[in-house]
Amino acid sequence: MLFWVRPWRGGLMIQVQLRSTFAVGKTQDRGGDSLMKGERVRLPEGATVKDLLLRLDSGGPEEEWDDIMLHAFVNGTHRGYDYVLQEGDVIDLHIPVSGG
Repeated sequence: MLFWVRPWRGGLMIQVQLRSTFAVGKTQDRGGDSLMKGERVRLPEGATVKDLLLRLDSGGPEEEWDDIMLHAFVNGTHRGYDYVLQEGDVIDLHIPVSGG
């Protein structure tokens, strides 16, 4: 699932992908495949992963991020919520799943 973050007045464009049960649950919450089509949000330069999560409808409440083990990968590298996003970054949000 992809989100495009469009530039505006010196802002940035980044791509966000939702993975694992995070994507499945949020797709159902939003009604079918609406997240597959993408969502546009605006972020200023200097925005962090946390800023992005707070802007996304599917980010959920900040106090739950650690409880659900939400991970943000930027360009394939695990990053913290305070990581400053750059033009062209690809963000992969995902929650690990295990079971038996």
